[in-house]
Amino acid sequence: MMTIPDYRAAAALIILLGCAAAAIAALVPFYTVGYKVDAIALAAVLTPFVVYGMFIEDLRGPWLLASGVVLLGATLAVVIDERVLNYDGYRDATLYWVPLLALAIALPIAYVFGKRAPYT
Repeated sequence: MMTIPDYRAAAALIILLGCAAAAIAALVPFYTVGYKVDAIALAAVLTPFVVYGMFIEDLRGPWLLASGVVLLGATLAVVIDERVLNYDGYRDATLYWVPLLALAIALPIAYVFGKRAPYT
């Protein structure tokens, strides 16, 4: 019998890193005195990782890890570009739709190919 490696610990780390990226995206400068929380940015960046967390028990093997790496890579690329390098108040709105698009593409593919067999 072939054993499938357990990537759930790596998936939990991916979720934690996604939460950190959401926090970085949500804390935006407020004039010169501090920061405010942008709730829409927080929800848009955090939602893919919440949904990914729901699939931890259904996905197995490299599909769980690969879909998480795709989500984290797309999210980090957008957050670093939009928040750290070129912050302008999220005027072009890529921070809001790119993580959700990565979720809509990566998780259905991973679910179709990496779904765990029932009762195993």
